[in-house]
Amino acid sequence: MTPPKHCFRNHLFSFDAGELALHENLMTCVIVGRQSPVRVSNDQDAIDTAALCITPGVPHRVHVREGGADVIYLDGVRLHDHSPDFAALPPEWHALPQAFHSDDSASIDRFRRLLDTTTTPPDPAVMQIVSRLYDEPFARLSQLDLAQDLGLERTQALRHFKATTGQTFRKFKIWAAIVSAARMAHKGEQIGLAGVEAGFADAAHLARTAGTVFGITPTRGLSGLTRMLTLPAPAA
Repeated sequence: MTPPKHCFRNHLFSFDAGELALHENLMTCVIVGRQSPVRVSNDQDAIDTAALCITPGVPHRVHVREGGADVIYLDGVRLHDHSPDFAALPPEWHALPQAFHSDDSASIDRFRRLLDTTTTPPDPAVMQIVSRLYDEPFARLSQLDLAQDLGLERTQALRHFKATTGQTFRKFKIWAAIVSAARMAHKGEQIGLAGVEAGFADAAHLARTAGTVFGITPTRGLSGLTRMLTLPAPAA
């Protein structure tokens, strides 16, 4: 399904059993184990649970056991300021992956609202930028482009973008690019070419970014990736 213009997006990555090394999510992340609990840990804490939420920017490792897991990223979902680094979710969250598989946007939206603390609609001008980042990752829009499109001074534009999306302009660009590269590679494009088409300098640049964002190299990640789906969040 092609997402409508000017909206956040929701992404599902279905993985076989394996390890994700220390990394930091750029977006709010929900992981649901299919048959076994998933283990998430950092240097201070660890949790074993069937479903959990991970706060963006938190360094962590993931151990996916037999049966695999669905790793879901919810763009634009703003967690409570005092949310723990990672926390177990109730059993109802096992329905979230199925909502992706059945293209049930209404159910996905309901799950988003359970986590999202945002109370005002996003600025449509910022959402147009978000759509451009996804649709034209090779363009790698600059801070000056952002400021011009928003009609704001550069620093103000950067602050406004983060206030609207929950993520810095630089990191959202990285996220849109790595998702685009992953999608192309999953469809059969050569990894290096997919990276270049998504705006990365070369295969090594893509590999470094994948390690930072997903905790795994593109080659290993694709070998364990059984499905990748992107569905729209509510349009602005």
